[in-house]
Amino acid sequence: MQDKHFRYLDLVICVPFIIIPLFISLPYRVNIFLSWEGAYRLSIGQVPYEDFGLPMGICYWLIPALFFKLFGPTFLSLVKAQILINLMSILSLRGILYNLKVKPYTITLSLLVFCLTYVLYNFWPWYNHSVVVYELVSLFFLTKSFTTDRLRSKTIWLILAALFSSVTFFTKQDVGAIGILLSLFLLGYRALLDKERLPVITYLGAVAAISIISVLPFLKYGFLYWFNYGQPPHSSRLDIVLLLNTFLEESIVEKTYIALILVLLFVSFRSIREFIEDRNQFMLTAISVCMIAQAIVTKMTSPLPTDHMTYYHVFGFACIVNFFPWQRWNSFAKPAFAMLVLVMLIYSAGYWKYVSDILHIHTKKPVTAKAVPKTSVWKGTASYPTLKHVTLPASTIAGIDSLARLPFIHKPGLKVLNMSEITFLAKEFGYTPLTSHPLWFHVNIGMFQKQIDEINERVRDHYYDVVLFEDIPSLTEFYPYKVRDELRKYYIPNNKFLAPRKLEDSSIEVFINPDLAKQYLPQSENGQTK
Repeated sequence: MQDKHFRYLDLVICVPFIIIPLFISLPYRVNIFLSWEGAYRLSIGQVPYEDFGLPMGICYWLIPALFFKLFGPTFLSLVKAQILINLMSILSLRGILYNLKVKPYTITLSLLVFCLTYVLYNFWPWYNHSVVVYELVSLFFLTKSFTTDRLRSKTIWLILAALFSSVTFFTKQDVGAIGILLSLFLLGYRALLDKERLPVITYLGAVAAISIISVLPFLKYGFLYWFNYGQPPHSSRLDIVLLLNTFLEESIVEKTYIALILVLLFVSFRSIREFIEDRNQFMLTAISVCMIAQAIVTKMTSPLPTDHMTYYHVFGFACIVNFFPWQRWNSFAKPAFAMLVLVMLIYSAGYWKYVSDILHIHTKKPVTAKAVPKTSVWKGTASYPTLKHVTLPASTIAGIDSLARLPFIHKPGLKVLNMSEITFLAKEFGYTPLTSHPLWFHVNIGMFQKQIDEINERVRDHYYDVVLFEDIPSLTEFYPYKVRDELRKYYIPNNKFLAPRKLEDSSIEVFINPDLAKQYLPQSENGQTK
């Protein structure tokens, strides 16, 4: 097979992995409410930090918010947004490898590995995933700058690399910082070889300028309080001891990739100098080792969900396979086919999950002591347009139906404090998410004691009309129980139903303002709300 054949195969192989989500119903994913809430608030014109606080930048929600504008605020729009994000990741990875002069058949196999180990698992927008995609886009532009000697073209590529480095940082800080350091390392390496410092200055200056321009408008809204750079009331997630535990006790596959790369380097090069002078191999190795190490770091700083760290497989694979002597083999088809079979066998977990579901092949797994058996039937509902394409527990749907029957739920100006995972109710019931509140209510991550005290004061003043509070016993304290304690004193419990989590130990409690209850809800003979 000719190189051009593999170039044509690249996107053909990737297309099915990208469009699969459009043809299946997806279960409501844990924490997907965060993607919904940020995109919805931006799409209705709310301003970050002024109208709602959050401990990171807003770039994670830019594409979902755009798709809400184009296709309406539904979960299907989030799926469509993720299709674009997945396509961006594939094109960026492909571009990086071609910029580094990797053989086309190696690139095709690498893209297949990427789809099997990463794309196949990511059907919803999520910041741990989006940040890696933006990092890949930045690295594509950076490596593209190494392919031209024209000053104007090089400058444009470097500015674009700097733009997406800033976007990466303002999506998630840890990966963003690693991406900037990796870019500076590669630029410094090229500067030493080419005796040219201007690209380093151009990139660093562009990152600084773009970041300052991005932050300045939000300083007056408390950006320095909300954005987490390790200052109080935030705390740094980088713990050296925990990092050592993650590296030494876990990360077996990651360490295996790095070890194989080091062995192949030792076998393939006679000296360190020879390796350093092989520009493309050096940069591919540096990027691959850094991305594998980054996956180990983010496993500690952002442990859940784990599927967003599996991008390291493709970098380990591409770097190792690039050492293979393809040019010495008489037939490219046979080794390529053999590698294809091996790839499908080694990275089989993702597609086998779907095949086994289709064929109804199930194995019994041991149930741990803490596991809660799944008792509720998950199903879709046509009653709520936002939920098209999504399944929820029947109990959750029944609970939402009960909320829809409240006589005041569509009252203009209704103040709803939604401390739960069903944030899409804002669109379904027509209320506007409250401003001057955090975007989400994760204790010590998205809100702190100051916000807890402010909310409790509003509870005591009967400021809210309806409050939804989610209890998640399997987590130490996700939503603030101090707020629930005040709600039980000053509000009337109305209902309690299952939260949309696979681990069915969580519930959503509904509290009604007593003044509103007296006005709209039937009373019993002793004056209590029924």
